[in-house]
Amino acid sequence: MRLALLLLCLSPARAEVFDRVVAQIQQQLVLASEVHLEAALEERDHDALPFWTGRHADATGRLVDASVVRVAAGDIGLYQPEEAEVAARLEAVRHTFVDRAEWESFLGQHGLDEAALGRVLRRRLMVERFLRRNVTADLADEAKWLEECRGLLVQLRGRIRIRRVPLMEKSP
Repeated sequence: MRLALLLLCLSPARAEVFDRVVAQIQQQLVLASEVHLEAALEERDHDALPFWTGRHADATGRLVDASVVRVAAGDIGLYQPEEAEVAARLEAVRHTFVDRAEWESFLGQHGLDEAALGRVLRRRLMVERFLRRNVTADLADEAKWLEECRGLLVQLRGRIRIRRVPLMEKSP
């Protein structure tokens, strides 16, 4: 036993990658890596609602709001996207890249494969289904739609526990 502990202490240090929690919404976490991916998807996911744009909120705010919506939507089947819808959205995002190498580089930068990005898009589609059903303003009037969406989010946030994690300051 002592020998094993000694060997563990003498073994070369290995790099570990940790993600930072930026917010907790009920039991859902928003991670820094998800915020970076969200910022990148804003440029790539053109079929998305105005909710997913900087006109609604920054990437962190959008992910917090999306988590609030997913908590409110729960497991209701009405808000669950079909596999074909997820596949079509994944294909649409893939087509925003010049070639396969650029696509694979994007996935690699975010630590994803196509299946993992599909799960992210599924979550986005769930949020969109909820918002399409509960925000009645016409999407053609984006400003009015966003205003009504924000009003709905204020109501939802009042019922859901949200905790933002402050950024740790580096000590001198």
